[in-house]
Amino acid sequence: MKSNPTLFKKVASIDIGTNTILLLIAEVEGGRLIPFFDKEKIVRLGEGVQKNGVLSEEAMERGLQTLAQYLNECRRMGVEKIFAFGTNPLREAKNSKNFLKRVEEKLGLSVAVLSEEEEAQLSFLAVTRDLKEMDRFIYVIDVGGGSTEFIFGQSEQIDKWISLPLGSVRFTEQFLHSDPVKAEEWREMEERIEDLLTKIPLPKIPFTMVAVGGTATTLASVELGLKEFIPEKIHNFELKRNALERQLFLYRSKTIHERRKIPGLSPARADVILAGCAILHKTMEYIGSESVIISCHGVRYGLLFKKLNF
Repeated sequence: MKSNPTLFKKVASIDIGTNTILLLIAEVEGGRLIPFFDKEKIVRLGEGVQKNGVLSEEAMERGLQTLAQYLNECRRMGVEKIFAFGTNPLREAKNSKNFLKRVEEKLGLSVAVLSEEEEAQLSFLAVTRDLKEMDRFIYVIDVGGGSTEFIFGQSEQIDKWISLPLGSVRFTEQFLHSDPVKAEEWREMEERIEDLLTKIPLPKIPFTMVAVGGTATTLASVELGLKEFIPEKIHNFELKRNALERQLFLYRSKTIHERRKIPGLSPARADVILAGCAILHKTMEYIGSESVIISCHGVRYGLLFKKLNF
């Protein structure tokens, strides 16, 4: 059920994913949403889910600690309403209900688990509200840790969408076991990505391609050579396909330890950035896009737009 936006002055959205847990805090003013606090923490809640089918005790504890910190932030900033949701790891893990119960009992936080379709819809809503390119088709890709959503449409209306088991954490765990990565591991992963991409919708032309999520924003940060994450420089940055090719070569040529020294790359993403970059690059090749706009707005933005009826 949608909430009346006039009831709240400050709201928050918490996105619990495979690799990260994100917090967005925004003010509601005159029927508008004004974000003023956006935080990401790499938690790896979905670590090992593909292999074991369950959330590990260590991962759940990391998740609980992060959510407790986020709730403290919300209280400190006077947030009146919190919308919390989970995506791929909470859809896949057999013991996700146990984790959700512990979150509610220990923290008093109720977490909704989004379906693949809901996740795709909210990603697309966040992008279209931001770009307002009503005269062009928009192709949104949301590369996550456990899954990737591909959404194509126009004027906030989705034409086609699909969610596939492609993810930076999932494919790192499945294919990239050596450090540095061996050529045969790389080829096997590329072939799997190419095979799965045959299922995605092909866009109508002309179209604008937009990437959301931590993989995309990290790739833009590396391309810009940022010493720290600066959303204002990354949001709406146009990343060229040939730039991603250079980054792929860079990550493949280095050990994980060496990658941690790359400007713009968070050390906590050093192990999974190669798989994430490969997914985005292969998608651009497949749909024939020479560049992609990087958006810092993702599902957490779309959820607030929907819940507050904006």
